Amino acid sequence: MYQLFFKCLQKIMWLLLLFWLAVVVKHLLALPWIGIGLTVIIGLLYLVKKELLGRAYAYAMCHKKVLLTLALLFQIAVVLSANLLVRRDAAVVITGALHLIEEQSISNYLTRNPNNLALFLYARGLYHLFGQATIWLLQVLGILYMNGTAYILYRVGRDFSSQRVADMVFSLYLVLLGFSPYVIQTYTDITSLPFLAAQLYLMVALLKEEEKGTQRLCLLGLVTALASVLRPTALVIVIAFGMVLFLKGNWQRFIHAMAVLGCSFGLIFGSLSYGMNQQKEVKIVHDETLAKGLTTFINLGLTYSGTDQEDMKKGLLQYIAPERRSNYNNGMFAQANELKEIKRRLHAYTPISFIGHLGYKLENTLYDGALNWLYTKPEDEKTPLISPLYIYTKDNAVAEVIRQSVIEYDGKYYAAYKAIKQVVWVVTVIGLFGVVWRYRSDDAMNFLSLSLFGGMLFLMIFEGGKTRYLLQFFPQIVLLSSLGLTRMFQKERKI
Repeated sequence: MYQLFFKCLQKIMWLLLLFWLAVVVKHLLALPWIGIGLTVIIGLLYLVKKELLGRAYAYAMCHKKVLLTLALLFQIAVVLSANLLVRRDAAVVITGALHLIEEQSISNYLTRNPNNLALFLYARGLYHLFGQATIWLLQVLGILYMNGTAYILYRVGRDFSSQRVADMVFSLYLVLLGFSPYVIQTYTDITSLPFLAAQLYLMVALLKEEEKGTQRLCLLGLVTALASVLRPTALVIVIAFGMVLFLKGNWQRFIHAMAVLGCSFGLIFGSLSYGMNQQKEVKIVHDETLAKGLTTFINLGLTYSGTDQEDMKKGLLQYIAPERRSNYNNGMFAQANELKEIKRRLHAYTPISFIGHLGYKLENTLYDGALNWLYTKPEDEKTPLISPLYIYTKDNAVAEVIRQSVIEYDGKYYAAYKAIKQVVWVVTVIGLFGVVWRYRSDDAMNFLSLSLFGGMLFLMIFEGGKTRYLLQFFPQIVLLSSLGLTRMFQKERKI
């Protein structure tokens, strides 16, 4: 049963990674000449000067502290140079937590988007302690979360595979995320990363151990509960972990693991949920007709792009009386309306158009090495939170170069940054493809593949269509790719 299941999964992942590789190469070639030029130069260097590249990489890995320091300086420079700190949903949540908008506005928003209540309470709690300085504390914490995740993933590679795999994890993570403007995004994408990485560490450790690992399971329940409050997709990797144990057929270990993990998770998650339900920081109207729920995100996922909020709302508003449609809390998210709209959207698709929808949605989920970074000028944003430092850095030449190169995706020099990211993204996907090239009877490897497949499936069923959503599964992506690349360049023992 175990081998049959994972052999089938390997074939499915092979096809998925082939599509993924085609997509990222296509978008690399669509970039300005610099993307193609970088690819050609790196390819020629690898073919002609392979030993030189190897020595350069080995030298860099001997100086990881220097690289991490450079990444830290880069992150600080981005924070200090940013004109826009937070945008869209995150801006509403953070400004609401800092009392920068009316209480009724944040109340209405969280009534409609209760999934962001945890982030609001987190920021509001810091506000009670540090006041308006919280905006800078959030930036510092963002730096800690980002670099702390790098360390945890490095330890996963080192502790359960080899130093070479750990170095590859460090390299990919640092280039893709360490040297990126995501450090200023104080949303759950970055806040949840260390918890997701810790989940991965504990699960790989449990799969490697022959013992029951009760303490690790209790800790895993705690970490999963914290991660799930921020990102419910943290449960996807738990399902994959449980399936591996189930398919192994060791029923005693499976039942013990699920019982301990379930009790630990249930206790912590239940306590956190109870606390959030009893909070008095913001008034939330508990009415299922006013709040986005599970069916809302299925509905959103069924829009052609998989992320078209306006199309989703337009569809739901047809079930609301015309005179009530302009009201913010008009009841359009009623379960009955959601189910009607889901059925309507499914019936509107033909088999061909539905395949086209899935292909389009999947391509937009996978393609971008810059992870769908979309910050632009504050004046072009609907709900911006402008950096208090911007009045001082607005005319600073260095800060402007950083903004035009890294922060603003429509900046003058952003194409060069995006091209570098896309080249590394291609290498990352090649590493993933190397892992699924053939079937391996390896629990940890199969667990990682299954969790990544589960993540893709989740994004195809629910809201998807943005590469940024892959951050929820970024630890698995980086670790799997590192294993694949290491195996491709040198024989490596299994994780």
